[in-house]
Amino acid sequence: MGDNTRIYDRFEWWSVDDCSCEFCVNYISKKRPCPLETCAVEDVRREALRREQTATGGPTERTEAAPCPA
Repeated sequence: MGDNTRIYDRFEWWSVDDCSCEFCVNYISKKRPCPLETCAVEDVRREALRREQTATGGPTERTEAAPCPA
């Protein structure tokens, strides 16, 4: 890429909504629980919550990312 190349819609970070269980590769269905002992994206989920709270200037109605229904 040259100096005059502009990249649109550059990925910055995941949002809290992107980390929901429905998007996980281990998600089977609503009726069957997650087969994992610990969430595969827990660290990304916590980081997304921290970034969301920092961007809004403090804690919002989300004080914690929704846990996996295991």
